Amino acid sequence: MRLWFAGALVVLMALWQPVAAQTQPPILPESSPVGVCGIWIKPRLYARMVVTETEICLENSNSNPLEGELRFPLRENQTVTGFTLSPAAPGSPALRAVPVPKAKGTKVFEAIERANADPALMERAEGNIYSLRVYPLLPKVKRIVTIETTEPIIADAKGMNNFDPAATFAGIRGAKDTVLSVEGETVGIPTGAMRFDPNYKRTGFVRHSAGVTTFSGFFPLNKPRAGMPIAWTAPGGDTVIGSWFEGKPYLYADIPVSGATVPRPKPDAVALVWDASGSGATRDYSREFAVLDAYFRKLGRTEVTLVVARDQAEAPRRFTIANGDWSELRKAVEAVPYDGATNPAAWTVPEGFGGGNAVVLLVSDGLANWGRGAPKFPVTLFALNASAQADAGRLRHLAEATNGQYLDLTVLSTGQALADLTTVRPRLVSLSGDGVDDLVSASIHPEGGRLVLAGRVTQPKASVTVKTVDGAGKYSQRRVSVPLEEIESDGFAAKRWAGLRIASLQGDANQNRAEILRLGQEFGVLSDETSLLALERMEDFLRYDVMPPRRDMRREFMARRQPTPLDPQVDKAQIEDLVLRFNELASWWERDFPKGEKPMPKPEPESGARATAGAAAPSPKSAVASGGPSDTAKPADIEIRLRKWVPDAPYLRSIKDAPADQRYGAYLAERPAYASSTAFFIDAADIFFEAGQGEIALQVLSNVAELGWSNRSLLRILAYRLLQAGQADMALPALTRVRDLAPDEPQSWRDLGLANAAAGNVQEAVNFLWQVASHRWDRRFADIDLISLGELNTLAARARTADLSRVDPRLARNLPVDMRVVLSWDADNTDMDLWVKDPNGDWAFFGNRLTYQGGHMSRDFTGGLGPEEFMLKQAKPGSYEVRAKFYGHRQQILSPYTTVMLKFTTGFGTDQQKEENVVLRLSGKGESVLVGTFEVKPPAASE
Repeated sequence: MRLWFAGALVVLMALWQPVAAQTQPPILPESSPVGVCGIWIKPRLYARMVVTETEICLENSNSNPLEGELRFPLRENQTVTGFTLSPAAPGSPALRAVPVPKAKGTKVFEAIERANADPALMERAEGNIYSLRVYPLLPKVKRIVTIETTEPIIADAKGMNNFDPAATFAGIRGAKDTVLSVEGETVGIPTGAMRFDPNYKRTGFVRHSAGVTTFSGFFPLNKPRAGMPIAWTAPGGDTVIGSWFEGKPYLYADIPVSGATVPRPKPDAVALVWDASGSGATRDYSREFAVLDAYFRKLGRTEVTLVVARDQAEAPRRFTIANGDWSELRKAVEAVPYDGATNPAAWTVPEGFGGGNAVVLLVSDGLANWGRGAPKFPVTLFALNASAQADAGRLRHLAEATNGQYLDLTVLSTGQALADLTTVRPRLVSLSGDGVDDLVSASIHPEGGRLVLAGRVTQPKASVTVKTVDGAGKYSQRRVSVPLEEIESDGFAAKRWAGLRIASLQGDANQNRAEILRLGQEFGVLSDETSLLALERMEDFLRYDVMPPRRDMRREFMARRQPTPLDPQVDKAQIEDLVLRFNELASWWERDFPKGEKPMPKPEPESGARATAGAAAPSPKSAVASGGPSDTAKPADIEIRLRKWVPDAPYLRSIKDAPADQRYGAYLAERPAYASSTAFFIDAADIFFEAGQGEIALQVLSNVAELGWSNRSLLRILAYRLLQAGQADMALPALTRVRDLAPDEPQSWRDLGLANAAAGNVQEAVNFLWQVASHRWDRRFADIDLISLGELNTLAARARTADLSRVDPRLARNLPVDMRVVLSWDADNTDMDLWVKDPNGDWAFFGNRLTYQGGHMSRDFTGGLGPEEFMLKQAKPGSYEVRAKFYGHRQQILSPYTTVMLKFTTGFGTDQQKEENVVLRLSGKGESVLVGTFEVKPPAASE
C-alpha cells in the first residue's frame, strides 16, 4: 500500500498506481489505509539559517505488513541533510540513510523488500516534491521517520526573516487525538527581535532565558488549520561561513548588494504564456491575478498575446489593454480548463513576436512531463510561480538565460513582484577570487537585496570578488574575505555549495548527469540522480555494495567486502547460455508438427489449483513431434479479432452519451471527482479515440504523466496506450524516463526498443533489444532475453538495413511464424498468465508449454513485468482463443488492479507481418478475460 502526502491533503493510492513492492504469498486482502499517528517538528533558528528535525509517526492498522510512501514539497532552499527510520525490532539501532545512485536505490529497496527485510528510501520525485518509502509497516506497530533539513533564510523587503516550521507538513491529516507539534529554540537572535504566532502561547509557550528563546505549540491533525509562523529582524552586514567537511574546506556567503534601481522601459508587447496543464489546478490564482492586475494597471496601454499551453500550445489570441483594463483577457484566462500534461516546448510565442522591449510572462509551476523540446525565448522572460509544488530551478534557469527573473509568488508580495517586473535592479555579473574555485550563486538577482553564493576553498587565505551592475548600468565590485574555521562542521557550507552547483547543472541535466550524480553521492544531497537509502543488515550492504553510515559498520564492511569485477559490455557467459536456448528454439522451429485432431484429453484452464510457478516443463526440443525441418514460404491467411474491452465505471456514460461538441465539457464536469484516477483518464481517452476526436483524446490521456512522472508503472501504462493509438513518438519520452528510473529492469530497454521500432528508428530499436539479449538480468525475468532476440532478428530481417555487427553471428537468425501473441503488464511482483486455445481445444499455458500441433509458450513469469510469448509456426485452420489470466499480486498496495498489453501478430518475421495491440486492466484474483481470437482460413479460401 502506498500512502501519499501531497499538497494540502492525504491521498490514498489512486486506481492504477501500483508500486514495485512486494512480499511473499499470500496475496493481500482488501485493507484499510496506513495512518499518521503524530508529527513532531523541532527547529533550531539562527540569525540567517534554520536547522530542522521532523519526526513523523506511521501506524498500520491492518493485519498485513504494508509499505507506506510519504510525498511532500520542500522549499527551494531547503536541503535534506539526512533521514533515519526507527527499527522494526525494539532495541535495535535506528536506520540511517546513505547516498546512492537513484536507480540503484530503487533496485536495492525493492529487492530487499521482496525478502521481507527492513529498507527505507528517500528520493526527489520531481521539482521540489520528495518521496519517502518505508517498509515494513507491521500490523499495529508504530514507526518513526526522522527527516533532517537545513535552509538559509532570506529577509523580505522590510528586513524581516520569516519561517513557518509547520508549512511543509501542515496539509497532512491524521486521526482524532493526533497532533502536529512544534518545539524548538533560537540561537544568537535577540529576544526583542522575535515575533511568534499567537497559537504558540495559546497551546504551548514562548520562554526567554539567557539569550535563548524556547517555544512550543501544536494543533490537531484531524482538522484544517493555518500555519505557525515565526518572524525576526534580520541582521545587517555580511554573513560568510568558511568550514570543513570530510577534510575539505568550503564557503557560503550571504551579502548585501547596493546600487541604483531605475524604471524598466515599458514593453512594446507582452506575451502571456499560461500553463493550463492538470497540475495548474493547484496554483494560487488569486496571487497570479493580483500581480497581473497591478502590472497591467502600471503599463496602462499595451498589446498582449495569450498562449495557453498544455501538452501542446493553443493558437495565440491577441488582446488590447487600454487604461490598465485587462478584463477581457482575464475572462479568457479564468475560463481556461486545467487539463493535460505539461510540455515545455509548448511554452512558446508566435514567430515574429517581440521588439526591443518586449517581454514574456510565463505563469507555470515548471513541472514538465511531456515532450522532448525545451523552450527558447527571443526576449526577456519573467517566470511566475504560485504553487507550493514546483520546479523552481527550471523556471529560474529559463528566465535568467534571457536576463529575466523568476518570481516566487508564494513568497513575494504583490508589491514586491510588481517592483521586480517594472524596475531594473542591481544584478550579478561575475564571481572570481583568490584561493577559491567553482564559485556559484543561487541567482544573478539579489533576493531581498542580498546575494547568496558558495564555493570551494583552495587556500588558507581566501577571498571572493563580486562584480555587479546596477539598474543605471554602473559596474562595481567588492572583495569579501573568507574566515576559515579550524574544526569540522555540520557541513552546511559544503552541502549548500553542492546544492547550488547541482542547480546550476540542471540547466542541461542530460549532459551533466554524471557530475550531478557524483556531487549528490559525495555530499549526500538529494537530486534527480541520487537518493538516500537506509538498510538494516550488513549482508545487504555487502550484497549491494552500499557503504554503511556508521563507522563501526564501515570497518566490518571493508574487511568483508569482495572486489567488484569489472562489468564487461557483453556478458560472455550470458551469450553462451542464450545460444543454447536459442538453438533449442530453432530446433522447435525446424520440426514439423501434426495438424490433425489431438488424440489425448486437453487440460482445462479453470480446473484445479494453479501449478507451482517453478514447475519444470519439457524442453521444446525433447517434446516436439518427429519430422523433418520445413519453412513457411507464405504466412497463412489469418484475421485478428480483438474483443473490445468495455469498462463499466459510472462516469463513462455521461461522457460517451454527450454530443460530439459537448463531450469535452461532459468530461470536464466529471474530472474533479476523479483527478487522481489513472483509470478515469484512460477510459475517457478511449471514448474520444473511438469518436474520432484524437487530439482531445491525446490531451486527456496525457494527464497520466501529470499523476506520476516518477512512477514507472504509470508511465508504462501511458506508453502502452500511446503505442496502441499509433503514437510511438509520443511514447518514447515516457519510456526513456522509465529506463532512467529502472535501468536494471530489462523490460525498460525492451519497451524502448519496440517503441523505436514502431517509430521507424530501426537501428535504435536493434541496439535496445540487443541490450536486453546480451546482458544477464535478475532470474525473475525468465526468457526476456530470448524473446527480445527474436524481436531483434525479425526487425532486422524486415528492415534489411540494420547493423548487426554487435550481435553474435550464432544468434542472428530470423524464425518467422504464422502467429504470435505477447503479454506484458505494468506492475512488478504480479502473476499474469497467457492462455491460448487452438482448434483442437488444446490449451497452451504455463503447464502445457508445447501443444500437439506445435504451439510454443515461453517460460512462466510469476513476478516481474512479463513478457510471456506464444508462437505457432504453421497454424492449423480454425479459431484460436487468447485469454489473459490474473492470479494476483504480492505488492504492498491496496489497489489490486493491473494493466496489461497484448500484442497480436500474424506473419511475424515476414514482409506480410501485421499486428494489433490492446490494453486493458484486470482486477479480481483468478480473473480470466477473453482478449481476442485468430481466425485462420483454410488454404482454399485464401487462394
